[in-house]
Amino acid sequence: MGNGTRCVMVSSVTLVTGFLAGVGAGLLLAPQSGARTRRQLRNLAEDLGERASLIAEDAKHVVEEAVDEVLEKGKRLANR
Repeated sequence: MGNGTRCVMVSSVTLVTGFLAGVGAGLLLAPQSGARTRRQLRNLAEDLGERASLIAEDAKHVVEEAVDEVLEKGKRLANR
């Protein structure tokens, strides 16, 4: 994994962590009923699950491309 990819991954994780911390603080400090808070948490969990699936799918494609690239370079080196 290149430095650019690693930087994007770290930035993404940092962004998601900050987002979760902000949402958590907002939910804990908001003056609303417990039922409404639980509903919001359930909706947030569903949304985050969907986002995690998308991130995992993107990561899978990045890894597949990296593996293909390494295999191609190995084949070229073996044919020399």
